[in-house]
Amino acid sequence: MLASILLVLAVVVGYARVAVFDADQFANRATASLQKKSVRDLAAQRITDQLVLKNESDLIAARPAIEAAAAAIVGGDAFASLFRPAVKDVHRAIFDRDQHTFTLTLADVGTVVASVLQRIDPAAAKKAEQNRDVVLVKRDIGSATSDLARVAERVRALAAILGGLTLLLMAAAIVISPDRRRTVTRLAMGALAGGVLIVIVYAVGRSILLSRVTGSDERDAAGAIFDTFASGLRTAGWIMAGAGAVVAAAASSLMKPMDVEHAVARAWGWVIREPETTPMKVMRAVLLIALGVWIVLEPSTVLQVVATLAGVYVVFKGVEAILRLVYQEPEERAAPVPKPKRRHRARRVAALAIVGVLIAGALGAFTTSDALNKAAPAIVGCNGSKALCGKPFDKVVLPATHNAMSVPLPGWYSAEQEHPIATQLADGIRGLLIDTHYADKLPNGKFRTEIKNEQDLQERIKEDGISPEALAAAKRLRERLGFEGSGKRGMYLCHSFCELGATPLESVLSDIHDFLVTRPDAVLLVINQDYVTPQDFVKAVEDAGLTQFVYKGPVSGRWPTLREMVRDNQRLVLLAENHAGGAPWYHPAYQSITEETPYDFKETAELTQSSQLPARCRANRGPEHAPLFLINHWISTDPVPLPSNAATVNAYQPLLHRAEVCERLRHHLPNLLAVNFYKEGDLFKVVDKLNGVTKR
Repeated sequence: MLASILLVLAVVVGYARVAVFDADQFANRATASLQKKSVRDLAAQRITDQLVLKNESDLIAARPAIEAAAAAIVGGDAFASLFRPAVKDVHRAIFDRDQHTFTLTLADVGTVVASVLQRIDPAAAKKAEQNRDVVLVKRDIGSATSDLARVAERVRALAAILGGLTLLLMAAAIVISPDRRRTVTRLAMGALAGGVLIVIVYAVGRSILLSRVTGSDERDAAGAIFDTFASGLRTAGWIMAGAGAVVAAAASSLMKPMDVEHAVARAWGWVIREPETTPMKVMRAVLLIALGVWIVLEPSTVLQVVATLAGVYVVFKGVEAILRLVYQEPEERAAPVPKPKRRHRARRVAALAIVGVLIAGALGAFTTSDALNKAAPAIVGCNGSKALCGKPFDKVVLPATHNAMSVPLPGWYSAEQEHPIATQLADGIRGLLIDTHYADKLPNGKFRTEIKNEQDLQERIKEDGISPEALAAAKRLRERLGFEGSGKRGMYLCHSFCELGATPLESVLSDIHDFLVTRPDAVLLVINQDYVTPQDFVKAVEDAGLTQFVYKGPVSGRWPTLREMVRDNQRLVLLAENHAGGAPWYHPAYQSITEETPYDFKETAELTQSSQLPARCRANRGPEHAPLFLINHWISTDPVPLPSNAATVNAYQPLLHRAEVCERLRHHLPNLLAVNFYKEGDLFKVVDKLNGVTKR
């Protein structure tokens, strides 16, 4: 009896340890519940309420469109990438950090909704994006968190203790029993009864829980969430009952049959027969009334219980019948013909083997299925390809843009890319080479680069390979603007001189943030040619909400696969050319992480003629055998870059040939293939070829 009781407790506590008290499993189950329509619809309503109520006068008319957009994205990959870490944070707040108030906040959900709403109502999308964060749940449970934290710790230890005690008690019961076969049968019946009890409690508990939820939508969602979290326990109860039935049937097939029908008849007789004593009569009457009320109020639950009992009985009889065909005691045969002892033993072994296979199969299926270990949301692709997910980051080629910020926007005198960074990312660019500078925005809207002294100027010229023509143009502009007057200091993306064009760093980081939010499969690398302090750059990254996406793992030894980076939501690798630091994740590019080729090419022949390629693949910055390899592949014709040059050197055959030659000579797969005018030629086609991807 003790073994049977502890078995039930061990199963319940063990399941709770995995499904409730493990942060990853809890978050996985919560995210899986979003696949239920009732949960999706309720979450969409909550999101809409938050977005509308925060700006009611402007967005109330757009509520239907917002709710439709929210319903479209809830349950998708982008929403799941926001929802799962938020749930994990709530779980840790309750069970690890002992916080009295927990809040389930979905950061950036406004951005995701806006990305869908943009196609329906651009004005509403702009306002929705301003309210990026949505609070789905906020509860103050006071000191209950400390109680839950203590319970969690005890449950984690208690699961193993109960399991061990159960096995010890079972073994002890068999050892001290004068009739071990009968004891095994009773242990099996205890497991059967315990499993049935778990299934019944599940059904009754679900019914009681839902009866306390008001509103049909809320009730449907609560039922779906309850099933997501607890249906595995019901499955465990079924397996436990089934295993008990199999063992009991096996034992009864090897001895006098167990008269289950007689036991059921006796129980039914107790129900219909009136007891002799008054207290028993009162108890019987109360139980019958309660049972009748339950049947009237919860017919579906009653049917579940009846079906469970009937199913276990049928399993028991079926297994018993099969095992009796395999093995029977001699006295049960019609004609007692002696059989060889070896054949008698073989049948016994066969009976036990059938039992073992049935139970092992059931347990194996349970422990490897989602019923016990709910898998995290499936990652269907990485950087647009499922084939890339299993590759380490340092074994993947990324299409990259040189001077990615140099685009035909107002205020730019020349451009080296066709489209702004947001469009580049949408088109498939996954590596960005950018330059950050301090500059003053003057009252006339023009920019003045901060240059400390002549030495600082000469260093910039050397690093950027600035032509005399570009330098002269920048100086003329500076002379026209003058050095007098104050401007508003800021950080800008500029190519050498902000006088020739500048884009606020804040706006570009915001574009990267929005892209990573709406594309949860994307992994990016940014190399920053930095003329700003690491502390200022890191703060800008933090202010843009990008810290949640930054790669914080090791940059030497084994790199994670793209799947691992996507799973952990660490999908942005940030490197600095000059001065890293300010945060552990902002690393120096060329000290130990990246090696590169030269980058100062004036003629297309330098990148297209085979005889010239070895010199153009030689080592430039970075140590030999660094984990990442950058191929610089563009023609510099300052002050006016020419797309026609890019069309020539970015064509499929020349670009692929140089990449393969450099890979052979440098003994390293090119991880970054950086070009000018990325739309010219076949950059993406070449990258797919190097990655072994047949279709993007």
